[in-house]
This record gives sequence, structure tokens and C-alpha cells, in this order.
Amino acid sequence: MKNWGTKMKVILYGYGLMGKKVAHKLRENPQFDLIGIVSYEFDEKAPENMYNSLKEVEDQADVIIDFSHPNNLDDILTYALKNKSKLVIATTGYSQEQLAKIEEASQQLAIFQSYNTSFGIQMVTKILKQVAKEFYDNGYDIEILEKHHNQKIDAPSGTAKLLYEVMEEEIKETKPVYDRSSLHEKRKHEQIGLQAIRGGTIFGEHDIIFAGLDEIIEIKHTALSKDVFVQGAIAAALALKDKESGLFTLKTLY
Repeated sequence: MKNWGTKMKVILYGYGLMGKKVAHKLRENPQFDLIGIVSYEFDEKAPENMYNSLKEVEDQADVIIDFSHPNNLDDILTYALKNKSKLVIATTGYSQEQLAKIEEASQQLAIFQSYNTSFGIQMVTKILKQVAKEFYDNGYDIEILEKHHNQKIDAPSGTAKLLYEVMEEEIKETKPVYDRSSLHEKRKHEQIGLQAIRGGTIFGEHDIIFAGLDEIIEIKHTALSKDVFVQGAIAAALALKDKESGLFTLKTLY
């Protein structure tokens, strides 16, 4: 096991809006030493060492926090496997092949991979694990509605998929439906719909709807700023400190 000393050495991958917020919080936190930032391009100068690829980095990081793009995964995994760096992966939009690479690397590395790092979503997943099957068994239909800003590329969101997967583990016969326009049939009970809305500057809303006979129960999470994701990513980095290997999510890390 590494001798961490007093601070975790961090490399931040991605210096867009989220990356800048993460960098700011890391600089303020005495538990971290931000030793470098990697980004395809920089629209402003950072006080730390700036790189376009991890291939340029000679220092050894204890952890990499990634808020970048799926295209950077190979660069990240190559460096991390070489340096035994832990990973906090908060990027969305991975293919199944890429997710398989992350899982394979987790046999040697401690990796936290989540589409949403907020504590609130963690609590929502716990609630769903407790109540979803009971609602379902009592005849309630389940739908997931998510809303995000007009710059988001993937749909439905990774968080919506995570929420579905949590319920799928409890309700084995369920199946996801992403588009009803081509079905031309009434809703089947085992279906869980995942619907996406894109517009404006919505930070992120996720609404799980349990629709029964003459009543509706909703569990809703609304992110009022991106700071909730920043704090969650930093908390995940600290939580990985005593992990040698394994693939962790909001459901398993804490």
C-alpha cells in the first residue's frame, strides 16, 4: 500500500466548467495536492502544470479525477495502470466496450465510476431499493423523467439509467422502454419508461413516478448547481484512499 503522507496527489482530467469548479475546491482542501491538469484545450491558464495528455506527465498521482470525455479513457487507464493511481470517473456517455475496459482495470485499481456524484442521488438510490418492488408488486407503474440543459449530449442521462438499474435489481422482470412512439400498444406493467427533456440551463432533475389507482407518488432530485457533483467527486476520492482495487459506485462506495 502507498504511503500517502499528508496529502493525496491529484491529477484533474478536464478543464471545462466542471473541471474548473473541481480544481477550485481541490486548491482549497488541505487534504489534496493538485499536481496537474490535463485537457485537450485550455481557455485560460491554470496555476498548476497543464498537459494535453497523461503521456506528458512524469509525476505519479495518487488519484485522477475525470470530468472530461469518453475519448480520453484509454489515456487515463494507461497512466493509472502504470502508476497504480486510483480513479474517480465522473464522465458520461461511455460505450459498453469502454465500460468493460473500466471493469477490467478495476481488478488492479480502485475505481469509482458514476454518472452522478451527488449525495442526494445516493440517498435516492437507497430509497428506491427499499420501496420500488413493494410499489410494483401492488400494481403501481414506474416511470423515470429526467431534465437537463441543452448542451448535454447523451440521453437518457447516465443517472436515469443508474436509477433504473437500482430498481431492476429489485424487480427482476422489469425492462426499460426509451421510446413509446413505435410500440403502438398499451403500457405493460413490467415496463419502466425513461424519458429525457433537454432545454435551457437546467442543471439536472430526476423524477421517479409511481402511478397507481387514483394516486401518484413521486421521488424527485433537483440539482440547483453543479457544486453538488464537485463535492461528491472529491468525497469519492477520499473514500478510495483505503481501497486497493475494485469498481465502486454510489451504491457500494459508502
